[in-house]
Amino acid sequence: MAPYNAATGTDGSASASFSIGANNGNGAYDLTVVGPNRFLRHFAGNATTAGSTAEAVTYYATAPNTGAEAVWFTMKNTGTSAVTFTITSNNYRTDGPWTYNVAAGASVSDYFNAVTIANGWYDFTVTVSSDSSWSRRATGHIEVGAVSVTG
Repeated sequence: MAPYNAATGTDGSASASFSIGANNGNGAYDLTVVGPNRFLRHFAGNATTAGSTAEAVTYYATAPNTGAEAVWFTMKNTGTSAVTFTITSNNYRTDGPWTYNVAAGASVSDYFNAVTIANGWYDFTVTVSSDSSWSRRATGHIEVGAVSVTG
């Protein structure tokens, strides 16, 4: 598949769909979204395997302990068995990894203080115990309108 480009409006959103069925990867997918300031989201897995019941959503919100913007992950298990999610820091942090046992039908959220710990920079990968092909990567910089450093 050739690269697909899309420009977003002021709301910062775009949508697209890609076939991953028979004769189109047979369920396998490996998609990367890139944007300014080292923004990257990478999604890999197979829609026909155990990992297809897992999802991890990344977003920015205020951290309750600092009041500063943080990068949050919500990990959801729509399957019938517990799944262990692991979040690993690829850059900017030396601690971790962090593991989360998520029961069937449940979700868990956690946050990382990128602004107070790494000058707003973050780079994490989420994996699941049930499927070695499944991963979600989130990289970027949280902009808060203050002076910062380059990554």
